[in-house]
Amino acid sequence: MVRLSRRRYIVLRIHSDTPVGKGLLIKLIRDRTRELDREIFERIKPWLSYFHQGWAIVKTGHLGQADLISIVEDINGKERERGGLRIEIVGVSGTIRKAFNKYVPEDVRKERHYHEDREA
Repeated sequence: MVRLSRRRYIVLRIHSDTPVGKGLLIKLIRDRTRELDREIFERIKPWLSYFHQGWAIVKTGHLGQADLISIVEDINGKERERGGLRIEIVGVSGTIRKAFNKYVPEDVRKERHYHEDREA
């Protein structure tokens, strides 16, 4: 039996001519997931866990990892046609700590840790 509660963290690098806020990234992903069947959406359930200086970590269910990657690639292709925005999938990890430490560059990690917003 497969546990449905396992998560994957997908690290994204956003390249853009103009600054991209986390609101725009959330909107792009949300617009694509609204078009999906409820069963597929329940598998994916994307959640923006970290965003700083063009680096993002999106949490998803482990069964929805491939679906979320194809959604990001679809966003990347359509936005590239308009020009200016490109989203690169840097890596995938099973924990946010490993995703953060392994894929986010050290200079960005020093500026802001992913637990910073959480209350102690």
